[in-house]
Parts: sequence; C-alpha cells; structure tokens
Amino acid sequence: MLMAGVVIFVLIGYWALGLVVDVAVDYLSSEQETKLFSTVDFNWDFGEESIPEEQAKLQRLVDSLAPCLALPYPITVSLVKSEVVNAMAIPGGKMVVFSGLVDSLSSTNGLMFILAHELGHFKNRDHLRLMGRGIVLSILAMLAFGGDSGISDILASTINLRTAKYSQTRESQADHTALEALQCHFGHVGGATELFETLQAQDAEADFGLTHYFSTHPELQQRIDDLHKFTRESGYTVKDPQVLMQQ
Repeated sequence: MLMAGVVIFVLIGYWALGLVVDVAVDYLSSEQETKLFSTVDFNWDFGEESIPEEQAKLQRLVDSLAPCLALPYPITVSLVKSEVVNAMAIPGGKMVVFSGLVDSLSSTNGLMFILAHELGHFKNRDHLRLMGRGIVLSILAMLAFGGDSGISDILASTINLRTAKYSQTRESQADHTALEALQCHFGHVGGATELFETLQAQDAEADFGLTHYFSTHPELQQRIDDLHKFTRESGYTVKDPQVLMQQ
C-alpha cells in the first residue's frame, strides 16, 4: 500500500509539474531560449555531416517556409549522412535532417511538409515542452526510488506511456501547422502524406504490429486520415507535387 501511494504521488507530481513546464515554456522568450542553449553541447553523435551544397539546399527550403510560419527566430539546418529516416528540432533554433529522410522522398512538396512539421515544433515550442517533461520524469523517478532502482525503471516506463500520448497530440498539431505552411507556400497541399505512405508500406513488410501504441508519434494511417480530414475541413486543394531534384 505504501509503494502504491508513492507511485500515485509521483504520477500526480509528474502531471502537475508537466503543466508547470508548459506554462514556463510559454513565458520563455525566443531570445532567452537562444541565449540559454547557444552554448549547450548536446553531445549527440549524429554521424557525418553532408556536403555543403546539399545542406545549403535544405537551408533555402527552410528559409522559404519561414514567412508562412511566423517563426520566433531563424532556424539553422544540419544535414547528416545516415540511413535514418528522421528529422528533429533541437532547442536554440537548430534542426537536424538525416539524409535517409531526403532519400525516401520523391517530391519537393513531401520534403517541405516534413521540414514544415519540424518548424511547427519550433513555433509551438514542443521541443522545449518535451525536454522539460523528460527532466521532470528523471528527477521524480530518482527522488522516489533512486537512480538504480528497478522500480524506478518501471515507473519511468509507466509515465512514458502518458508522455507518448502527450507527444502524439503535439505531433498532430505540428502536422496541421505543416499543412497550413504547405498551402501557404505552394497554394495546395499535394505531397503532404508522401513520407507516411512510404513508411506505411515499409511497416507492412516488416509487420511491426502494435508498436505505434507505444510510439511518440501517431500511427501512420491515423496521421494520413487526419491530414486528409484537415485538408477537407480547411478547404485546401490537392495538386500533383513537384519532382524532387536530387543532388
């Protein structure tokens, strides 16, 4: 009973402090964020950076999307050679794009949707919210059970399910923001679901099953359906996307 009480207390504490994190992020100005993280070394070994010409191309695409998103600060893009199909927003206005993502896309529109999705995280400050909640989770688990406790790991896994659900909501919001940016930039939203449809075909071949329930991203078909619904509700048009010119 005592253990159950401690777990409930920690879960309530995590929920309450998560709200505090959201409020704190809303009050943190873009200037303060840039200053706070300008000298932070995240010490992440992403891999080998790509050649400057390819990176400059991505930077131009991101810069061209900025007017459609009213971003609080300029975003610097790093293109990393890796088979990983991903991109991420890092505090301080830094975006990392893996070459595996670019190679998985055949249209400029599809690529710009993903870039706009990451820019949506910057606009909505999602990268700061999730980082703050991760810090809260680590501190609460350590205070309650100690850093090396098996119970601490179980508790962390339990809270991570709630964090994943929160993250899925933020991912959906970023998808909507990206769709708005695509409509603003191209005048239509063709190509928005290209990456998700490609990954869906790969998932079907790999038979990943129920892993999306524990993912920080919504299930692929759910994202596709949601984007189609948002397109209809917003009255956006869909046209053929532009072919992506690989360098």
